[in-house]
Amino acid sequence: MSTLSVTGTPRRWISKLHRWSGLFLMVFLLVAGITGAVLSFRWEIDRTLNPHLFSITPQSKPMAYQTLIDIVERRFPDAIVSTVVVPKTSSDSAIVYIKSRMEAYVAHVHVPGMKSSVDFNQIFVNPYSGEILGQRSTTRFVPTWENLMPDIARLHFSLFLDEYGALLMGVCAVVWFLTIFVGLALAWPAPWRSLEAWKPLISLGAEKGNYRLNYRLHRMTALVISPILLVVAFSSIYLNWPNVIKPAVNAVSPLFNADAIPSAGQIDIETPRTTIEQAISTARDTIPIARVHSVGRDFLKGLYSVRMQLPNDVSPNGNNTVYVRMSDGQSVFQRKLKEVSAGDVFVAWQSPLHTGGAFGLTGQFLVLLGAIALVVMCITGFNVWLRKRRGQRRQRR
Repeated sequence: MSTLSVTGTPRRWISKLHRWSGLFLMVFLLVAGITGAVLSFRWEIDRTLNPHLFSITPQSKPMAYQTLIDIVERRFPDAIVSTVVVPKTSSDSAIVYIKSRMEAYVAHVHVPGMKSSVDFNQIFVNPYSGEILGQRSTTRFVPTWENLMPDIARLHFSLFLDEYGALLMGVCAVVWFLTIFVGLALAWPAPWRSLEAWKPLISLGAEKGNYRLNYRLHRMTALVISPILLVVAFSSIYLNWPNVIKPAVNAVSPLFNADAIPSAGQIDIETPRTTIEQAISTARDTIPIARVHSVGRDFLKGLYSVRMQLPNDVSPNGNNTVYVRMSDGQSVFQRKLKEVSAGDVFVAWQSPLHTGGAFGLTGQFLVLLGAIALVVMCITGFNVWLRKRRGQRRQRR
């Protein structure tokens, strides 16, 4: 057995801290681990469960996006289209997001866990025929197969408790992040530069007994997977508490301020304007080699926001945006990842790191591995505590 770095009285106090913080977090981490494992391949699972929403038969020529918008808004007259996600391939449906028509001129500040202003906010449309394939909500609990993945995402993010749940999960993420370091301190060998000192710590050994097996499995999993868990835990803090983390980042490296985007002036939703196709054409002229991911419509500022993905972007959805005037189709502002501050790059990495999307399939498998390891650590840690507690009770008797 290798000599550990922390021994004696400090170890006893740190062990108590690790034990009670782990017990406090256990239920929350089990939920986060199980749902996180599913969400690591969210879109792949969603497409398998709901092929009627995502997959269509390609035809000769798709409809204009403006025509698709008109179809959706005629079908749902109390709503207005806020964003159109451009199909990635010819066999993909178009995804349209809507909000209440009464809120066309409201500037929403994102609040974690915030509900949409309509009963459903995501609509799937066949881009060739204009047929509406289905609709669902990404912000409300709806017990259907179509809504399963958004429901799991909300459980993972806020426990269905909206902004209060997001706040609670943020607290858990902070405690979890610190608990990982406490666990590492307990397992860290004193001669850590020696490979021999690590071998007994990252192996199950040949000792018999459930208690020893649980203890060694718990410790080995923590040591091996801790780099992944630290990244996921910190990104969890940011995703649940962006309004807390961003000012701290901004103090070190100035973050992009949305007020820097020049307004083209409020435009009436019924007033004729340039089409989304014209906005996409302008954006492609601005960043020729990028793939268009989506187009947002801001009637308060009179702008289209065309989000674009370059090959080296950290987000699968792209990290570049071209803002185009609705009135004449001219570009008024561009935001490119290669031109932003270090703070903006740091913030841009958080969501792709948390989901694994930053590294494609490799990243998704790493996040899946971390989620499974988290569940294993919760179960083995609880078993170690339970068996130790039973042993202490027997001794007292």
